Amino acid sequence: MVERIEIAFDEQAPVENYETHGVLIPVAPEIITPAIENAIIAGAFEAEEALELPHIVEPGDRVLEIGAGIGFISTLLDRHSSVDKVIAVEANPNLMGYMERLHHVNGVKKVERRNAVLTNEPIDAMTFYLRQDFWMGSLAAGPNPYQATVSVPTESLNDLIKDEEISLIVCDIEGAESFLFEDADLSNVTRIYLELHDHVTGLKGVQKLFRALELKNFTYDPRHSSKSIVLFRRVVENEVLRPYAG
Repeated sequence: MVERIEIAFDEQAPVENYETHGVLIPVAPEIITPAIENAIIAGAFEAEEALELPHIVEPGDRVLEIGAGIGFISTLLDRHSSVDKVIAVEANPNLMGYMERLHHVNGVKKVERRNAVLTNEPIDAMTFYLRQDFWMGSLAAGPNPYQATVSVPTESLNDLIKDEEISLIVCDIEGAESFLFEDADLSNVTRIYLELHDHVTGLKGVQKLFRALELKNFTYDPRHSSKSIVLFRRVVENEVLRPYAG
């Protein structure tokens, strides 16, 4: 296991940026590897989420982003007048300094960054597996090879949802979505927007997630879902039907 390493950025130093979906992304080869750079340049980096989020957020939203990565999605959320606050939680400690820099160059004001693994298990820390491309880092040793591991402190998912009065969860955690919500208290949450990772969990993991959320009165919302990017919405008794759009 390696020691926790945070890559610090000098706010006064000039920096070259990429730009995608209106977000400036600082050039930093130690974080933005060739595969990630190619996705940014092609406009494919988190593209579906970037286009759909404006149709998902609602007035007064307090958002919990789990797997915040470099801070791209939280930057987009920060720009929506509907969003009151964003809690951006990322397990990889090596991304925290970079996320801070990205938020700084984009003038982000409503985001609180936290380095933690969210769980309701009574443990103080969990092992996180680091990989060359940060978007492949996860709590699982497989199926892809990892470069090193790091111990990350935990926080209570239930306490965070309750204390911060979270209404919307945005989640991209490389397979951990299959079990994260099983024992979660989602009473105040109305929407969960997440990426499925069947290459890690298999279809059994996808089925497990759908069943867990169904038991908590959430269902798949086809209006804002596409392939592995899925919106779950709490079912309400007096549902207002949408107009037929063909």
